Amino acid sequence: MKFPALLCAAVIMPVLFSCAEQGSRIEYVREVPLKTTVVPAEDVGMHRSQATYLLHGAVSQKERLQRLGQYYFVTWNDANPEQPATLVMMYRQGKTGSTVLTKSISYPAGRKGGTQTPVFKFTGDEAKEKGEILAWKLLLKDHHGKTISESHSYLWGDDH
Repeated sequence: MKFPALLCAAVIMPVLFSCAEQGSRIEYVREVPLKTTVVPAEDVGMHRSQATYLLHGAVSQKERLQRLGQYYFVTWNDANPEQPATLVMMYRQGKTGSTVLTKSISYPAGRKGGTQTPVFKFTGDEAKEKGEILAWKLLLKDHHGKTISESHSYLWGDDH
């Protein structure tokens, strides 16, 4: 008689745990390079729509050239909007050697929770002077500075 009860518990427990509320976490990171100011004539994959989106509003050729570079779209789940949070991107660029640089986006308390999709941009003079992004690591930190989620590129080593 114990076997059916154990089998039932073994089936129900994973379902209950999967329904439990999960904390804030980085879901995925998508790099979108913009290497030309010319929008492709055909929609090959997402290239045409991405280029159109990133170049939207750039009227002059100078403005369009300033938009060239790399864009990192980060999707993360914000489970604690009542607490401040910070998304930190650590990265190395081609012309800066082994120097680790950082950019961050702060989120105040009381924001709308759920899916957040910030963008880290490496464009214009910064991209020309420092080169392309070679490796990156993203850290999602709580209001105490504690890392609650992270993601990194394949080339990011653990020694950084």
